Amino acid sequence: MLYYPRYQKKGFNSLLYSAILEQIMFLSRRRIVLIAAIAAVAIAIVFLPLILTITLPTNLNTVSIALAKVEVVNVTGSSLINLNVFFSVHNPTDTTLTTSGIDYQLFANGTLLGQGSLSYADVPVNGRPQLFSNTTITIQSQFPVVNSHSNSQIFKLIQNPATLKQIKWKAEGVVDLDSGVSSSSKQFSTVL
Repeated sequence: MLYYPRYQKKGFNSLLYSAILEQIMFLSRRRIVLIAAIAAVAIAIVFLPLILTITLPTNLNTVSIALAKVEVVNVTGSSLINLNVFFSVHNPTDTTLTTSGIDYQLFANGTLLGQGSLSYADVPVNGRPQLFSNTTITIQSQFPVVNSHSNSQIFKLIQNPATLKQIKWKAEGVVDLDSGVSSSSKQFSTVL
């Protein structure tokens, strides 16, 4: 034990003075800074969901996605047709957004052709399609159509360039919109 002559008294008071001295030594300047840093990190973790929701625009429902165009890329025999599906995404908000993906189902004249997915999840944020404020961009997705018993009539219509323009296209799905470190999903249904 250290020798502190002015705190050294005889009897019960000496125990009291040594307990006060140990408390003072326990709350040293370094420990106070460490406790404050741990408390700041804990508060940041608790408030992180609130901070992330603040960075998303409040009017995210005004972002619209529409089916812009469907075109035939190539026909492989009588079993496979490759399509390009173009989506038009309009961002009327004041915040620049990106998209990390679009998952959708494609219909032709009410017949389900299958499910498509366009993903930018493994692409860095600066390489994803940028949805600048008050602009519209077009995003292209490749969609293979396999001839089956359930879609054989539509398959024949898609093969023929003359009847292709008469098809009523419909897409339903979910688009993932990102802003900074927060993201939100928006469902859409669009007809061409």
